[in-house]
Amino acid sequence: MQYDAVIMAGGESSSELIQVAPYSNEALIIIGSYPMIYYVYSALRATPSIKNIVVSGPVECLRSILPHDEKLFFVESGENAIETFSRGVNFLGGRITSKVLAVPTDIPFITSEAISDFLTNCESAEADIYYPITSKEVNELKYPGVIRTYVHLKDGIFTGGNLFLLRSAALPGCMEFGLKVISRRKNPLAIARLFGFGLVCKYLAGQLSIKAAEKRLYEVAGINGKGIISPYAEVGVDVDKPDDLLLAQRYLSGVSFER
Repeated sequence: MQYDAVIMAGGESSSELIQVAPYSNEALIIIGSYPMIYYVYSALRATPSIKNIVVSGPVECLRSILPHDEKLFFVESGENAIETFSRGVNFLGGRITSKVLAVPTDIPFITSEAISDFLTNCESAEADIYYPITSKEVNELKYPGVIRTYVHLKDGIFTGGNLFLLRSAALPGCMEFGLKVISRRKNPLAIARLFGFGLVCKYLAGQLSIKAAEKRLYEVAGINGKGIISPYAEVGVDVDKPDDLLLAQRYLSGVSFER
């Protein structure tokens, strides 16, 4: 199965990151010998099942960074992640694949193997949106000392991944709900109201399972979601703090790509 991918490259660097890497756009932060977005693009292009790649961000700047590729396209980013992704999707129009992969630029650790594994596991179940999660054990084994936010579920201790696979026909509903979540992102109480306090209570009691969370998403938004447990820590480690950047420099400084 083939998938189009949209790289969301409009994100501003956090105030903490700007102090150690003076780039306003996180996609441009240099890690080793390359801008961060180059690692993400290279992993996608090395993935056999990835077809077209659309980069949504500052077009002229990013076009000068990335290599010539007949299946690589550029559009300007939007005001938030949802709008940025939407612009990439709209560019593809009617030729878009039946499912499309949404990828941020702040995951330079990502590999084609991790992407392929995620996509292969997604093919085993029908859903509107697929989301990878990785266990604390997997993360700390691969990157000892890495700091991540973990949730304690009935199934184990996990952190969220940084990829989304969406069914193209379900995109309008998914993006509408995504905007609702983004508008409440700084208000935990508002997010709790959105999903219901019953789910919050289950989580606090350590009784919330992945399946229960999927069921609640469908009840609240009519979206059929699927959590995919990934054995690859690379999908769950991003760069949004100085410590993350130091980790990336340590692991990726020797990486070299063929031009």
